[in-house]
Amino acid sequence: MTTQAPERPPADDDAPPTNPPDRLRRGLSVAVVVGAALVLVTGILWIVAATSGTTRLSEDRDAALVAARQAATTVTSVDKNDPNGTLARWEAVATDAQLDEFRTSHDQYAQMIGQFPASAHGTVTDAAVAELDDRAGTARVIVGMDVALDDGGRTPPTRQRLQMQMTRTDDGWKVVKIAPVGGATG
Repeated sequence: MTTQAPERPPADDDAPPTNPPDRLRRGLSVAVVVGAALVLVTGILWIVAATSGTTRLSEDRDAALVAARQAATTVTSVDKNDPNGTLARWEAVATDAQLDEFRTSHDQYAQMIGQFPASAHGTVTDAAVAELDDRAGTARVIVGMDVALDDGGRTPPTRQRLQMQMTRTDDGWKVVKIAPVGGATG
């Protein structure tokens, strides 16, 4: 009778040799490839975000707001002693229908400014872009103003709100139409 020896598990000496530096090199290689892929993806996402329409929309909104604030200050500031200079400043911030109105009514406005009891200056208290159409290059901005007469404080400032239709021109954002919102309060 023949007896067979039971099968024995392989001893550690029988296992294929594994070189720890080879494993480490493979792990580092995988980590480098994964890291490079992450850097590439992050870079592409950053470029897409930086050149996206959202950035341009934000820049247009900010530019329209700045221009409307400046225009509101300009058109609510009157130098009683320089009606033509006042009107020239008004015309500089306007375009299209608003510019036409300033030009066609120039003489009437100049006469009215000369009859003011004192010069006036407007100060923006708040402003917000209510609508923006980036493709059409138009915006509607609501501006809150305090307008004070230069009369030594005898007349309290009036508060008013203006709605300004703005359009993007080659010279920046300009006013197309100005309309009061509600009534002025003192």
